[in-house]
Amino acid sequence: MINQDFITFGPVHLEVRDVERTAHFWQELAGLERRATDGGLIEDGTKDATLLVLHGGARTSYKQGHSGLYHLAIHAPNARDFARMLKRFIDLDYPIAPTDHTFSKAIYLDDPDGIKIEFTLETPERFRGVRPVGNRLAFIGADGVERPGAYALDLEKVFDAYEPGSEREPAADGTKIGHIHLYVGNLDQSHEFYRSLGMQSARYWPPMQVADLGAGGPFKHRIAINTWQGINAPPAPIGTARMRHFEMQVTTSEHLQAALMANPHAVDSDNCYELIDPAGIKLRIAKTTTMGI
Repeated sequence: MINQDFITFGPVHLEVRDVERTAHFWQELAGLERRATDGGLIEDGTKDATLLVLHGGARTSYKQGHSGLYHLAIHAPNARDFARMLKRFIDLDYPIAPTDHTFSKAIYLDDPDGIKIEFTLETPERFRGVRPVGNRLAFIGADGVERPGAYALDLEKVFDAYEPGSEREPAADGTKIGHIHLYVGNLDQSHEFYRSLGMQSARYWPPMQVADLGAGGPFKHRIAINTWQGINAPPAPIGTARMRHFEMQVTTSEHLQAALMANPHAVDSDNCYELIDPAGIKLRIAKTTTMGI
C-alpha cells in the first residue's frame, strides 16, 4: 500500500431546504444519479457509489460566520471527465469559478442553498512544494515556477481532453468525494484532531490560519482546515443549510484501532464510530475497512 491513501471518504450528508430541488441540481448539473429515496432522504452518486445524502430540515440558506463545511469536493477520475464536467456547467450557463491550484484543477460553484462545492482534478505531478513569501505561501510547480496558491484555470488546456458529446454522460465510475475543506474555530486543535485519526500534516501555516492534511497518497489535500470564519466561530446552527456530517473509511483494522485509541470518546454506533471534532463538526468512521483486514 505504498503511496496509497489509507483513508477514503464515504457520503457527505447535507441538510437542505428542498430535497427534491437539490437532488435535481446534482443530477442535472453534475450528472449524478439518484441511487435511493428513503422517506425524506435522497441519495445521489454514481452507478456504484453514493456520494451525497440529502436531508430536509433546513429553513434558511447557508450562513457565513460559523464553523463547519467550507466546501465539499467531488473529484473526477481523469482529465476527460473533468472536461466533461466543465463543458456541462458552461452549456447550462451556471456561475462557476475555474481555478488552478497547481496540485489540482478546480471548478467552484454554489448549490441552491449556497453550500459551496468544488469539482476537482487531482494533479499532484504538477506540484513540487511551497515557499513562504511574507505571510503567504507560493506554490512551486514541477517546472520550478512559483505561482499563487490560486490563479485562473486555463480552460483551453482543460478542453484538450474533451470528447464531444460526453457532457451528457452521467458521472463516471471512479468519481468520488476526494477532499473536504472545513471552517474551524481553532487551527491547532483541529489540526491535532485530524492527525489523531491518522491524517498526515502536509502544510501547516498559522500566518494564514490554514492547514492541509493528506492520507498517505500523493495528493496531500484530503482534509483542509482554516479559521476564516473567525477564531472560535460557533458551529453552523440547526435549521440552516449545512453539512450534518461526513463519513470516512480506513484501509485496515490497524488504522481503525489506532484512530479509536486516540479518540476514546468515539460513540460506537450500528455500523460506524461517531466523533465530533474540536469545531463541533460530526464525522463517522466505518467499522468495515476497505481492505477487509
